[in-house]
Amino acid sequence: MESALVWLIYQRAPGVGRRRMAELMRTYPNPEEAWRLGAAELAAVRGFRPETVQALLAVRKSAEARREAERELERARRAGLRVLCYGTQGYPRRLAEIPLPPPVLYQYGPWEPGDGDGRPVVAVVGTRRPTAYGLAVAEQLGRELAQLGAVVVSGMARGIDTAAHRGALSAGGTTVAVLGGGADVCYPQESAALYRKMRESGAIFSEQPPGTAPRPENFPERNRIISGLSHGVILVEAGERSGTLITAAHATEQDRDLFVVPGPITSPLSRGLYRFVRDGAGLAVNAAQVLEDMGFLPAAEGPLHFTPRG
Repeated sequence: MESALVWLIYQRAPGVGRRRMAELMRTYPNPEEAWRLGAAELAAVRGFRPETVQALLAVRKSAEARREAERELERARRAGLRVLCYGTQGYPRRLAEIPLPPPVLYQYGPWEPGDGDGRPVVAVVGTRRPTAYGLAVAEQLGRELAQLGAVVVSGMARGIDTAAHRGALSAGGTTVAVLGGGADVCYPQESAALYRKMRESGAIFSEQPPGTAPRPENFPERNRIISGLSHGVILVEAGERSGTLITAAHATEQDRDLFVVPGPITSPLSRGLYRFVRDGAGLAVNAAQVLEDMGFLPAAEGPLHFTPRG
């Protein structure tokens, strides 16, 4: 049984959502072992009720569930996507540690998220409707982070996200996008040039099956992956009801470093962020300061190295 098929089939069991999948994967991270579990072993997983156990045992025998999972993997292969499977080599280590890791992640691009090269990975996120100041700052931070050897992560949304990606690419750096649709579906269309460049030099990720059109409900979910891949998250302009605040909440839950770009206290795009400063987030003035605050220090020569806290 192919490892990715295990999680894709289990995901199709009625009543087995993200939280129960996460409990199963944490308890039995080896997909092959998870596939062989009996009823008593499944019942011992935290939060598993008898109906959950029966649903998992039944879906294992379902020819239709298996065909659907196999078709999903075949679409990924035809699209040239790499398949990253929880519990196997190549799956991003930081992502595996978050409360709700995606069982399967689809990737375009050469970046190796689990390569352990010690480079900082920093998310830069913000509103889709920024001010000129916010756009300029996001692009500057993306460029500075890339110049210092960091990987820049964002969601390729209009506004702050695309500015951060653009800044990193302008410096010849590595930047990564996490999409709300399939990794093979460029959205928004006006970002096609950025999308192509990231496929060539960085990465495009999605937990959605190949060919999935972007849907509003997918974007809040993908935000946990943006913060999960990263060592820290920088917030650049967000209103009080912005989806950026969801990323910030995930970063806090995942114990990631959180930074806020200071803006005018009279601006509606500052109000959504300052409560994080009150709760302990740092201020982001420039990339070097952010990386130093995160514990990344410049070596005498070459790229940054990580100095563990404590």
